[in-house]
Amino acid sequence: MALSSYSELLGYARERKFTVGAFNSFNMESLQAVVSAADRTGSPLIVQTYHAHMDFAGADYMRALCETASRHAKVKVALGLDHGKTYEQAVRCIEAGYSGVMIDLSSEDYAVNVAETKRVAEAAHARGVSVEAEIGKIFDADATPEEIATGYTDPDLARRFVEETRVDCLAVSIGTAHGFYTHAPKVNFDLLEEILRVVPCPIVVHGGSYTPDADVLRMVKMGVAKFNVGGEFFAAYKKTILGLLTGDFNREATEVMAAARAAIEKVALAKLKLLNAYRI
Repeated sequence: MALSSYSELLGYARERKFTVGAFNSFNMESLQAVVSAADRTGSPLIVQTYHAHMDFAGADYMRALCETASRHAKVKVALGLDHGKTYEQAVRCIEAGYSGVMIDLSSEDYAVNVAETKRVAEAAHARGVSVEAEIGKIFDADATPEEIATGYTDPDLARRFVEETRVDCLAVSIGTAHGFYTHAPKVNFDLLEEILRVVPCPIVVHGGSYTPDADVLRMVKMGVAKFNVGGEFFAAYKKTILGLLTGDFNREATEVMAAARAAIEKVALAKLKLLNAYRI
């Protein structure tokens, strides 16, 4: 099965009232794990390469791995760049065969964000590739709720940005954060409701790792289109390997990697259960 675009998966999800999981992977085992979980639950999936992992993983390697997994899967799978930082990085993924790219210049001046996002969108759309961008600041999870609130997305600015750039989906800041929370997250559901009402494209929530299940379910029910998870997968992978090798370094490497893969799949299955809770 060929890789699908974000737009194809998000459109289908909107019709069926569920949220598409966007799960970060960095090697064969992590990719196998999340695609297997998607297949077991009948959930279309976006596999993502985090921008900082791109040099480690290699865009062409990840595309080849994802295409192979997609051929074996019964569900549709997309492959995307997560938090791409430059036009050049996005184009490298487009040329490697990714079906979606994110360009995240939310920390830049608004005019720069618009101009560079438009460049990416033009290059991507010419190849049938979907584009995600970001408005607002999504903090790391060691920030306080008060600090996170300073980066909230302005709904009217988000609407204007989408109209100017023609992106296919938009990541917003509503209280979630990247990584392990040192303070309980406070999702601003009133803000999310306003964003969903005024922004004319599917809405993406980042910082899905360790966000309370009740909050995730509420966001799904409200109509969030795409939900990103990364940190929980990385933690499960490392914790499993460390546990198996501590005191028993003679274990077979394939046994260790298989266990790490199973640990990621367990997390992915739990996330997909939430994202499909209201599916019709």
